[in-house]
Amino acid sequence: MDLPSPTSVDLALSIVWLSLLLTLCTAIGFMAKRRSKTFASWLAGSRNFGPVITGLALSATWMSGWACLGLMGITYTFGWSGMWLAGVWTLVGIIPCVTVFGPKLKKMFERLNATTVPQLVGSLYNSRLVAAVASIVYIVLLVVYAVGQYKAAATVWHVVTGTPWELSIIIGALVMVIYMVLGGFTGTQWALAVQGIIMTFACYILAYTSLSIVGGPIALNEALASQDPSLIMPLRPDLISIPKFQFAADPVGLTATLGLFITMAVGFPHNVARFIGMRAITKRDLAIMTLVVFVTSAIPWANILIGLSARALFGSALFAASPAGKDAAAPYMALMAGPAVSGMYLAAVFAASISTLAGMVLVMAGSLTRDVIQTLKPDLSDKALLIIARVLTIVFALIPLTWVVMKPPELLAYLMAGAAVGLGCIFFFVLALTLYWRKAHKYGALACMIYGLIMTTLGGYYVYTANQWGWGYWWWATFIGCALTYTCFSLLGRWLEKKRVKMTSSY
Repeated sequence: MDLPSPTSVDLALSIVWLSLLLTLCTAIGFMAKRRSKTFASWLAGSRNFGPVITGLALSATWMSGWACLGLMGITYTFGWSGMWLAGVWTLVGIIPCVTVFGPKLKKMFERLNATTVPQLVGSLYNSRLVAAVASIVYIVLLVVYAVGQYKAAATVWHVVTGTPWELSIIIGALVMVIYMVLGGFTGTQWALAVQGIIMTFACYILAYTSLSIVGGPIALNEALASQDPSLIMPLRPDLISIPKFQFAADPVGLTATLGLFITMAVGFPHNVARFIGMRAITKRDLAIMTLVVFVTSAIPWANILIGLSARALFGSALFAASPAGKDAAAPYMALMAGPAVSGMYLAAVFAASISTLAGMVLVMAGSLTRDVIQTLKPDLSDKALLIIARVLTIVFALIPLTWVVMKPPELLAYLMAGAAVGLGCIFFFVLALTLYWRKAHKYGALACMIYGLIMTTLGGYYVYTANQWGWGYWWWATFIGCALTYTCFSLLGRWLEKKRVKMTSSY
């Protein structure tokens, strides 16, 4: 089947939907300005958000442009075997983050009076050095992950409207900067909640429409099998010779994707930061938040079907499509669904992309100001810190935007999965496990962060460039190595402390 072309109606409704979204987010920024007049309030808000807003905001940062566009490219490319990396484990990761780690993190933010995630990490180890290193590691990996958000928004705009994407992305970035600079955490949290609603509603509608277009589940699988029987297989041994495709090829890759989703849910600082502004959690609040997150964060299950429907309908045509390629699977299905759906879906991808971007940029700007600059210059005034944080917000919004303009990544999910490996493996131990393991030590945290960052960098080359390391083996090597460095160096640090105490007491 020939690929659909956008019409003037698609363009008009896309502009309407996007304008409504961005106008609302801009208004939120101005309304939240009066609650963000100090550096502390800009970082953490008033800490009185309820479970619904917190749950929507958490889901919005968790989903991102990957969930609303990138994962469809994965299932389009690999068929059912791509579902392991494309989000079938999504709730396995995010629900424990909400029910197990969320209440604990909320209490720790309050008890330690932490206003940034790196500050919380540093406070847990009573070390400013750990906070500073955590801030740097977060920034390095988040910049990489942020690139994918801009590419997602650029892809859907270009395919759905048929016009150049640069202006739409610049406007989207500008609106994001406005509500972050003015409203800080409060403005961002409210904007994330709004974006979460739009994202959820549009993706469920597109999934239902896509499946209807191909004739339902049975017709979907029949069409896939007629193209290639391997497309309906849960794992594809034929891909085992290509190391970077291991996530779809064998049990090692499958278990690695499970581990990826579990660890990155609490490894993503923009996820963890959503608990900073929440009010005291009751059992009722926790139940409500869990329900909200379950409904909104389950959209990858629906979105998997969109990518499969695109493969069933268009065959392999997108492999040769330019410039969006396989990542255009969902936008083309949106065009098939009609202008009303395509415009709404475009707004959903923008909502998903700028929501995650906003969460990440706020973490980067806030933590660099609070955990590095203020540590080096403790005499800076509150006003100066607030100005610095707001300027850094603009800087960190522009860095990944420039990257996308200069050299957009080939397949969205590859780039973002690479950054997620590092964030998840490192901070599952350095942050999450530390909440429960009393023998944790700053030496273990530092060693784990250094090892994890090195392995993430090496994996980016040997998995995706040199194509020598299997993706699953890379994740397991990173995870196990982080576990060993964290544990061994923590025990070593504790032993050295005891030895130092004994030597001091002997004198």
